[in-house]
Amino acid sequence: MNWAILEQFHFLRPYWLGLIPAAVLLYWVVGAREDVRSRWKGIVAPHLLDHLIVGKRSVWRFRPIHLICLIIGIGALALAGPTWERELPPFTEDKAPLVVVLSLSQSMDAIDVQPTRLERAKQKIRDLLGLRQGSRSALIVYSGTAHMVLPLTDDPSLIELFLSSLSTDLMPVQGRDAAAGLRAAEELLDREEVPGSILIVTDGIEAEDFSVFEEHSKRSHDQIIVLAVGTSQGGPILVGENRFRTDSAGRRVVTRMDVERFRQLQSQVGIPVTTATLDNKDVEWIQGKVQSHLEIVQQETAETRWRDFGYYLVLPIAILAALWFRRGWTVRWP
Repeated sequence: MNWAILEQFHFLRPYWLGLIPAAVLLYWVVGAREDVRSRWKGIVAPHLLDHLIVGKRSVWRFRPIHLICLIIGIGALALAGPTWERELPPFTEDKAPLVVVLSLSQSMDAIDVQPTRLERAKQKIRDLLGLRQGSRSALIVYSGTAHMVLPLTDDPSLIELFLSSLSTDLMPVQGRDAAAGLRAAEELLDREEVPGSILIVTDGIEAEDFSVFEEHSKRSHDQIIVLAVGTSQGGPILVGENRFRTDSAGRRVVTRMDVERFRQLQSQVGIPVTTATLDNKDVEWIQGKVQSHLEIVQQETAETRWRDFGYYLVLPIAILAALWFRRGWTVRWP
Protein backbone atom coordinates (compact mmCIF):
# COMPACT_ATOMS: atom_id res chain seq x y z
CA MET A 1 0.00 0.00 0.00
CA ASN A 2 1.28 3.45 -0.90
CA TRP A 3 1.05 5.33 2.39
CA ALA A 4 2.20 8.57 0.75
CA ILE A 5 -1.00 8.66 -1.31
CA LEU A 6 -3.14 8.07 1.79
CA GLU A 7 -1.36 10.86 3.64
CA GLN A 8 -2.02 13.36 0.83
CA PHE A 9 -5.57 12.23 0.02
CA HIS A 10 -8.17 14.94 0.55
CA PHE A 11 -11.06 16.68 -1.20
CA LEU A 12 -10.70 20.00 -3.00
CA ARG A 13 -14.36 20.95 -2.41
CA PRO A 14 -15.43 18.92 0.65
CA TYR A 15 -18.71 20.84 1.11
CA TRP A 16 -20.19 18.80 -1.77
CA LEU A 17 -19.94 15.72 0.45
CA GLY A 18 -23.03 17.08 2.19
CA LEU A 19 -25.03 15.54 -0.66
CA ILE A 20 -24.23 12.05 0.64
CA PRO A 21 -26.26 12.43 3.88
CA ALA A 22 -28.95 14.09 1.74
CA ALA A 23 -29.05 10.96 -0.47
CA VAL A 24 -29.36 8.76 2.62
CA LEU A 25 -32.17 10.96 3.93
CA LEU A 26 -33.94 10.81 0.56
CA TYR A 27 -33.72 7.00 0.57
CA TRP A 28 -35.18 6.88 4.07
CA VAL A 29 -38.04 9.30 3.25
CA VAL A 30 -39.05 7.44 0.08
CA GLY A 31 -38.67 4.09 1.78
CA ALA A 32 -40.83 5.20 4.70
CA ARG A 33 -43.51 6.48 2.37
CA GLU A 34 -43.61 3.17 0.49
CA ASP A 35 -43.58 1.06 3.68
CA VAL A 36 -47.16 -0.13 4.07
CA ARG A 37 -46.49 -1.52 7.54
CA SER A 38 -45.35 1.86 8.93
CA ARG A 39 -48.33 3.62 7.36
CA TRP A 40 -50.94 1.24 8.87
CA LYS A 41 -49.34 0.13 12.11
CA GLY A 42 -51.19 2.78 14.12
CA ILE A 43 -54.53 1.84 12.58
CA VAL A 44 -54.51 -1.96 12.23
CA ALA A 45 -53.53 -4.31 15.01
CA PRO A 46 -50.02 -5.72 14.47
CA HIS A 47 -51.17 -9.39 14.61
CA LEU A 48 -53.65 -8.69 11.78
CA LEU A 49 -51.40 -6.43 9.68
CA ASP A 50 -49.11 -9.25 8.52
CA HIS A 51 -52.06 -11.06 7.02
CA LEU A 52 -53.49 -7.99 5.32
CA ILE A 53 -50.32 -6.90 3.49
CA VAL A 54 -50.45 -7.96 -0.17
CA GLY A 55 -47.40 -8.39 -2.39
CA LYS A 56 -44.86 -8.62 0.37
CA ARG A 57 -41.36 -9.18 -1.08
CA SER A 58 -38.75 -11.04 0.88
CA VAL A 59 -36.00 -10.76 -1.80
CA TRP A 60 -34.17 -7.43 -2.12
CA ARG A 61 -33.85 -6.00 -5.61
CA PHE A 62 -32.28 -2.94 -7.14
CA ARG A 63 -34.92 -0.25 -7.54
CA PRO A 64 -35.03 3.27 -9.04
CA ILE A 65 -34.59 4.93 -5.65
CA HIS A 66 -31.35 2.98 -5.19
CA LEU A 67 -30.14 4.25 -8.57
CA ILE A 68 -30.96 7.86 -7.70
CA CYS A 69 -29.19 7.71 -4.36
CA LEU A 70 -26.18 5.97 -5.89
CA ILE A 71 -25.85 8.63 -8.61
CA ILE A 72 -26.17 11.39 -6.02
CA GLY A 73 -23.51 9.73 -3.86
CA ILE A 74 -20.99 9.23 -6.68
CA GLY A 75 -21.79 12.70 -8.02
CA ALA A 76 -21.06 14.17 -4.60
CA LEU A 77 -17.66 12.46 -4.57
CA ALA A 78 -16.92 13.78 -8.07
CA LEU A 79 -17.96 17.34 -7.20
CA ALA A 80 -15.93 17.20 -3.98
CA GLY A 81 -12.78 16.69 -6.09
CA PRO A 82 -10.82 13.78 -4.60
CA THR A 83 -7.07 14.29 -5.01
CA TRP A 84 -3.75 12.99 -3.80
CA GLU A 85 -1.33 14.38 -6.39
CA ARG A 86 -0.07 17.83 -7.33
CA GLU A 87 0.20 19.22 -10.84
CA LEU A 88 1.66 22.36 -12.38
CA PRO A 89 -0.57 25.19 -13.63
CA PRO A 90 -2.04 24.66 -17.12
CA PHE A 91 0.31 27.10 -18.91
CA THR A 92 3.30 24.99 -17.87
CA GLU A 93 2.26 22.59 -20.60
CA ASP A 94 2.99 25.29 -23.15
CA LYS A 95 6.31 25.14 -24.97
CA ALA A 96 8.85 27.54 -23.47
CA PRO A 97 9.71 30.60 -25.58
CA LEU A 98 13.27 30.80 -26.91
CA VAL A 99 15.24 33.78 -28.22
CA VAL A 100 18.25 32.84 -30.35
CA VAL A 101 20.98 35.48 -30.25
CA LEU A 102 23.43 34.82 -33.07
CA SER A 103 26.85 36.44 -33.33
CA LEU A 104 27.69 37.92 -36.73
CA SER A 105 31.18 39.10 -35.85
CA GLN A 106 33.80 38.61 -38.58
CA SER A 107 35.42 35.76 -36.66
CA MET A 108 32.28 33.70 -37.35
CA ASP A 109 33.57 33.33 -40.93
CA ALA A 110 36.50 31.20 -39.71
CA ILE A 111 36.73 27.76 -41.35
CA ASP A 112 38.03 25.72 -38.41
CA VAL A 113 34.58 24.06 -38.53
CA GLN A 114 33.19 23.33 -41.97
CA PRO A 115 32.04 25.11 -43.97
CA THR A 116 32.36 28.09 -41.60
CA ARG A 117 31.48 28.80 -37.98
CA LEU A 118 28.50 30.86 -39.11
CA GLU A 119 27.11 28.20 -41.42
CA ARG A 120 27.56 25.55 -38.73
CA ALA A 121 25.75 27.81 -36.27
CA LYS A 122 22.89 28.25 -38.73
CA GLN A 123 22.59 24.50 -39.13
CA LYS A 124 22.48 24.02 -35.37
CA ILE A 125 19.71 26.61 -35.10
CA ARG A 126 17.76 24.77 -37.82
CA ASP A 127 18.19 21.47 -35.98
CA LEU A 128 17.02 23.07 -32.74
CA LEU A 129 13.93 24.55 -34.38
CA GLY A 130 13.17 21.10 -35.76
CA LEU A 131 12.94 19.85 -32.17
CA ARG A 132 10.68 22.72 -31.18
CA GLN A 133 7.65 22.06 -33.37
CA GLY A 134 4.79 24.29 -32.21
CA SER A 135 7.05 26.34 -29.93
CA ARG A 136 7.74 30.04 -30.32
CA SER A 137 11.24 31.21 -31.15
CA ALA A 138 12.79 34.57 -32.01
CA LEU A 139 16.02 35.57 -33.74
CA ILE A 140 18.40 38.40 -32.83
CA VAL A 141 21.82 39.08 -34.35
CA TYR A 142 24.69 41.11 -32.92
CA SER A 143 28.28 42.16 -33.45
CA GLY A 144 29.14 45.72 -32.34
CA THR A 145 25.38 46.38 -32.12
CA ALA A 146 22.32 44.14 -31.71
CA HIS A 147 19.33 43.95 -34.04
CA MET A 148 16.09 41.98 -33.92
CA VAL A 149 15.61 39.90 -37.05
CA LEU A 150 12.31 38.25 -36.11
CA PRO A 151 10.10 38.41 -32.99
CA LEU A 152 8.69 35.31 -31.34
CA THR A 153 6.93 33.09 -33.86
CA ASP A 154 5.90 29.45 -34.07
CA ASP A 155 6.63 29.30 -37.81
CA PRO A 156 10.11 27.75 -38.32
CA SER A 157 9.94 28.34 -42.07
CA LEU A 158 9.75 32.08 -41.42
CA ILE A 159 12.88 31.95 -39.29
CA GLU A 160 14.62 29.84 -41.93
CA LEU A 161 13.82 32.48 -44.55
CA PHE A 162 15.72 35.14 -42.60
CA LEU A 163 18.38 32.82 -41.21
CA SER A 164 19.63 31.68 -44.60
CA SER A 165 20.29 35.25 -45.74
CA LEU A 166 22.38 36.31 -42.73
CA SER A 167 26.06 37.13 -43.19
CA THR A 168 28.70 39.01 -41.23
CA ASP A 169 28.91 41.85 -43.76
CA LEU A 170 25.31 42.86 -42.99
CA MET A 171 26.27 44.33 -39.63
CA PRO A 172 26.81 48.11 -39.55
CA VAL A 173 29.34 47.94 -36.71
CA GLN A 174 31.78 45.10 -36.15
CA GLY A 175 32.59 43.79 -32.70
CA ARG A 176 31.49 41.16 -30.19
CA ASP A 177 28.99 42.88 -27.91
CA ALA A 178 27.12 39.90 -26.48
CA ALA A 179 25.69 42.15 -23.75
CA ALA A 180 23.81 44.14 -26.39
CA GLY A 181 22.32 40.94 -27.79
CA LEU A 182 21.34 39.86 -24.28
CA ARG A 183 19.55 43.16 -23.58
CA ALA A 184 17.60 42.88 -26.86
CA ALA A 185 16.51 39.35 -25.92
CA GLU A 186 15.44 40.53 -22.46
CA GLU A 187 13.12 43.12 -24.02
CA LEU A 188 11.36 40.39 -25.99
CA LEU A 189 10.94 38.00 -23.07
CA ASP A 190 9.83 40.71 -20.64
CA ARG A 191 6.49 40.74 -22.48
CA GLU A 192 5.96 37.01 -21.94
CA GLU A 193 3.86 35.50 -19.17
CA VAL A 194 6.04 32.42 -18.82
CA PRO A 195 9.81 32.25 -18.30
CA GLY A 196 11.88 31.68 -21.41
CA SER A 197 15.42 31.00 -22.49
CA ILE A 198 18.06 32.99 -24.32
CA LEU A 199 20.44 30.97 -26.50
CA ILE A 200 23.59 32.86 -27.41
CA VAL A 201 25.34 31.26 -30.38
CA THR A 202 28.85 32.65 -30.64
CA ASP A 203 32.53 31.87 -30.94
CA GLY A 204 33.57 34.10 -28.05
CA ILE A 205 32.47 36.10 -25.01
CA GLU A 206 34.34 39.16 -23.78
CA ALA A 207 35.38 39.16 -20.10
CA GLU A 208 33.72 42.55 -19.52
CA ASP A 209 30.35 40.99 -20.41
CA PHE A 210 30.54 38.57 -17.49
CA SER A 211 29.06 41.12 -15.07
CA VAL A 212 26.07 41.68 -17.40
CA PHE A 213 25.42 37.95 -17.59
CA GLU A 214 25.72 37.62 -13.81
CA GLU A 215 23.33 40.51 -13.18
CA HIS A 216 20.78 38.98 -15.53
CA SER A 217 20.96 35.62 -13.74
CA LYS A 218 20.26 37.29 -10.39
CA ARG A 219 17.24 39.36 -11.39
CA SER A 220 15.57 37.43 -14.21
CA HIS A 221 13.72 34.11 -14.47
CA ASP A 222 14.87 33.80 -18.09
CA GLN A 223 17.86 31.51 -18.38
CA ILE A 224 20.89 32.00 -20.62
CA ILE A 225 22.44 29.14 -22.57
CA VAL A 226 25.58 29.48 -24.66
CA LEU A 227 26.39 27.41 -27.74
CA ALA A 228 30.09 27.81 -28.53
CA VAL A 229 30.99 27.34 -32.20
CA GLY A 230 34.65 26.90 -33.11
CA THR A 231 37.81 25.11 -32.00
CA SER A 232 40.80 25.96 -29.84
CA GLN A 233 43.06 25.30 -32.84
CA GLY A 234 41.24 28.00 -34.76
CA GLY A 235 41.25 28.68 -38.48
CA PRO A 236 41.61 31.45 -41.09
CA ILE A 237 38.73 33.87 -41.69
CA LEU A 238 37.00 33.59 -45.04
CA VAL A 239 36.25 36.98 -46.63
CA GLY A 240 35.22 35.87 -50.08
CA GLU A 241 35.38 32.94 -52.44
CA ASN A 242 38.78 31.33 -51.79
CA ARG A 243 39.96 34.56 -50.13
CA PHE A 244 41.02 34.95 -46.53
CA ARG A 245 41.54 37.81 -44.16
CA THR A 246 45.24 38.80 -43.90
CA ASP A 247 47.34 41.03 -41.68
CA SER A 248 49.63 43.87 -42.76
CA ALA A 249 52.34 41.34 -43.69
CA GLY A 250 49.98 39.46 -45.98
CA ARG A 251 49.68 36.45 -43.67
CA ARG A 252 46.34 34.79 -43.00
CA VAL A 253 44.71 35.85 -39.75
CA VAL A 254 43.90 32.80 -37.64
CA THR A 255 41.23 33.21 -34.96
CA ARG A 256 41.00 30.71 -32.11
CA MET A 257 38.06 30.07 -29.85
CA ASP A 258 38.93 30.89 -26.25
CA VAL A 259 37.79 27.66 -24.61
CA GLU A 260 39.04 28.78 -21.20
CA ARG A 261 36.84 31.89 -21.37
CA PHE A 262 33.77 29.75 -21.86
CA ARG A 263 34.81 27.54 -18.93
CA GLN A 264 35.07 30.62 -16.74
CA LEU A 265 31.63 31.78 -17.86
CA GLN A 266 30.20 28.45 -16.75
CA SER A 267 32.12 28.10 -13.49
CA GLN A 268 32.10 31.72 -12.30
CA VAL A 269 28.76 33.00 -13.58
CA GLY A 270 26.86 29.71 -13.74
CA ILE A 271 25.86 29.99 -17.40
CA PRO A 272 25.46 26.54 -19.01
CA VAL A 273 27.73 26.20 -22.03
CA THR A 274 27.89 23.52 -24.69
CA THR A 275 30.13 23.20 -27.73
CA ALA A 276 28.78 22.51 -31.22
CA THR A 277 29.11 18.80 -32.01
CA LEU A 278 28.98 16.81 -35.22
CA ASP A 279 25.75 15.09 -34.13
CA ASN A 280 22.59 16.47 -32.53
CA LYS A 281 23.57 15.89 -28.92
CA ASP A 282 24.21 19.60 -28.42
CA VAL A 283 20.80 20.79 -29.69
CA GLU A 284 19.00 18.00 -27.82
CA TRP A 285 20.77 19.12 -24.66
CA ILE A 286 19.76 22.73 -25.31
CA GLN A 287 16.11 21.84 -25.90
CA GLY A 288 16.09 19.79 -22.70
CA LYS A 289 17.44 22.78 -20.82
CA VAL A 290 14.79 25.07 -22.29
CA GLN A 291 11.89 22.83 -21.30
CA SER A 292 13.19 21.82 -17.86
CA HIS A 293 13.91 25.45 -16.98
CA LEU A 294 10.28 26.41 -17.50
CA GLU A 295 9.09 23.59 -15.24
CA ILE A 296 11.66 24.38 -12.53
CA VAL A 297 10.82 28.09 -12.45
CA GLN A 298 7.09 27.38 -12.29
CA GLN A 299 7.63 25.06 -9.34
CA GLU A 300 9.65 27.73 -7.57
CA THR A 301 7.59 30.81 -8.39
CA ALA A 302 4.07 29.60 -9.04
CA GLU A 303 1.86 27.77 -6.62
CA THR A 304 1.22 24.25 -7.79
CA ARG A 305 -2.32 22.93 -7.68
CA TRP A 306 -3.83 19.60 -6.82
CA ARG A 307 -4.95 17.34 -9.67
CA ASP A 308 -8.73 16.89 -9.62
CA PHE A 309 -9.53 13.18 -10.00
CA GLY A 310 -13.27 13.77 -9.72
CA TYR A 311 -13.53 13.90 -13.51
CA TYR A 312 -12.85 10.17 -13.66
CA LEU A 313 -16.17 9.53 -11.88
CA VAL A 314 -18.14 11.04 -14.76
CA LEU A 315 -18.02 7.74 -16.70
CA PRO A 316 -19.62 5.54 -13.99
CA ILE A 317 -22.25 8.25 -13.42
CA ALA A 318 -23.09 8.25 -17.14
CA ILE A 319 -23.35 4.43 -17.17
CA LEU A 320 -25.66 4.41 -14.16
CA ALA A 321 -27.77 7.21 -15.65
CA ALA A 322 -28.32 5.08 -18.76
CA LEU A 323 -30.22 2.58 -16.58
CA TRP A 324 -32.88 5.24 -16.09
CA PHE A 325 -34.18 4.56 -19.60
CA ARG A 326 -35.46 1.12 -18.56
CA ARG A 327 -39.24 0.79 -18.89
CA GLY A 328 -41.12 1.21 -15.66
CA TRP A 329 -38.29 2.86 -13.76
CA THR A 330 -40.03 5.74 -12.05
CA VAL A 331 -40.12 7.13 -8.56
CA ARG A 332 -43.28 8.53 -6.99
CA TRP A 333 -42.20 11.54 -5.02
CA PRO A 334 -44.12 12.46 -1.83
